[in-house]
Amino acid sequence: MPAISGSGKHPIRYTHPITGVVSLQSWYINEQGIKKNISSKYTEYLVGGKWVKSKLVPHLREYSIKYYSSKKGFMLNIHGSMTRKVKDRIKRGRILHGEFEFKDDRRGRCDKLLEAFDKQVARYGDRCPMTHIPFTMSKPNELRDINNYHGGVYSNVSADRIFNPIEYTEQNTIFTSQLWNLKKGTSSIEELKFIFMPEVLERYKAIVIERFPDQRYKINELENGAEHPQERR
Repeated sequence: MPAISGSGKHPIRYTHPITGVVSLQSWYINEQGIKKNISSKYTEYLVGGKWVKSKLVPHLREYSIKYYSSKKGFMLNIHGSMTRKVKDRIKRGRILHGEFEFKDDRRGRCDKLLEAFDKQVARYGDRCPMTHIPFTMSKPNELRDINNYHGGVYSNVSADRIFNPIEYTEQNTIFTSQLWNLKKGTSSIEELKFIFMPEVLERYKAIVIERFPDQRYKINELENGAEHPQERR
């Protein structure tokens, strides 16, 4: 008989990450001989006669949406995404200038990132400093699949690197709306003129100069059609 989840709502089973054996045991011994808890990736719940992952368990999904729509939960999600991108770049041998200054190996902590966000809000307000869209931190309720893919909520907070050749440093990281981050991409200021209103670009240029005073001359060059210091991919 499968074990019952902590809420007592659904039977639960675990798959051993190494051997693939399915059992009621929620832990395993890894190859280094260390006892580890089995992650949610290898955990399934019996719902409506089918074994499904936690994202398809109604009460767990409701809790997840509530938690990751809170400030701490949302910022932890951003921090996790940043960490994965940094690790992926290192794996691919793509080394950027600077260090990942928001690194925090403690489980459930992203203090440096939260501090940087609060500092920016105090400086520019609780909104995207370019588009002036009020910030939201909302985890979408819809499940994503090939027929229902979306980038999330456009007003949600997003961590953007001003210059792509530079790592997630405090100087180079700015919190924007997801709309700005997605639309900006690696576009030059010349190209962004076709996407955003002039006042939006003026705010962006002011922030770049504020963060990188030595780039004032470069901004003038960019306005005349020179290559943007973002790295083309």
